[in-house]
Amino acid sequence: MKVGYFPCTQDPPRGENIARIMHEAAAEAQIAEKCGFDSCLFSEHHQQADGYLPNPILAAGLIGMKTEKMRVGTCISLLPLQHPVHVAEDCAIIDQMTGGRMTLGVGVGYQGPDFDAFGVSPEERAKRTEEGIDVIKKCWSEERFSYQGKHYKLDNVSITPKPMQKPRPPIWMAAWTDVGIKRTARMTDGWLTDPLQSLGVIKRFTDLYRAECAKRQVKPYISLMRDVWVADSMEKAKQESEPLMYTHRFYFRNKAYVEDEQLKGITSDEQWTFERAQKDRFISGSPEHCREQLQMWQKEIRADYLILRMRHPGGPDHKRVVEAIKMFGEKVLPHL
Repeated sequence: MKVGYFPCTQDPPRGENIARIMHEAAAEAQIAEKCGFDSCLFSEHHQQADGYLPNPILAAGLIGMKTEKMRVGTCISLLPLQHPVHVAEDCAIIDQMTGGRMTLGVGVGYQGPDFDAFGVSPEERAKRTEEGIDVIKKCWSEERFSYQGKHYKLDNVSITPKPMQKPRPPIWMAAWTDVGIKRTARMTDGWLTDPLQSLGVIKRFTDLYRAECAKRQVKPYISLMRDVWVADSMEKAKQESEPLMYTHRFYFRNKAYVEDEQLKGITSDEQWTFERAQKDRFISGSPEHCREQLQMWQKEIRADYLILRMRHPGGPDHKRVVEAIKMFGEKVLPHL
């Protein structure tokens, strides 16, 4: 199994030190590449109080220039907020400059402030995304084309350069609803899971995705995203888990989890502890613990790709994350 790295690109409270954060992300990507990681992928949000990096395609290009062979890309780019021709052009340039290493991961979005920043109605996000994917595919594969959709009307368009990858760079889509899973199977090359949901929820979505792919006679491709923290022991991982739990308590407060058995009876984020959450959401503990958990996930999900997030806005710091990347690369990755 190939493994991608998902760096932290948030700098609370307002992004004043984002240059340092990006330099650290680049250094982490270079180390991850040496340790055998396959990719470095970036996400997107706008108007965030934690200084979230707003341009993952630009970030992917910057990391592509700092690395030699690892793939770069987005996980995810909020496609309804961008013109698809710009997305196609930018990704094509990155694909050329990196020798064919670009992956475009897209999503419809779900946070109101993202849409407010561009004056786009959230009610339009699904149709904008679907039309956007159609346009990007045409940009990459056709010399000239016209397109008549509800949101994009194009006449005799031709983009240059074309991507280096043939027939085109892969397009993955994130989804955590039934309708989103079906859209992913219908329109893209792979499904990006989220790092939030429990094994049971991911398993149900996986079964639905594979069934939809079978209907369309297309090969399913699953990129499993998980939060990971590797340490000398499970006890050490627990001691260092506060940044991870800060993020997941945010998810709990904002009702981002799909309801499951594990959440029953939990009424406050103080009750959402590391012991409860790590059972079937995180990959955590010693290298041996991490290998066992990954084997369990692979048995149940049979993912084609694994994307790992180690750093959060509250930490751990860059030095400790580098240690964790090296430990994972040395003691876990070879077993995958």
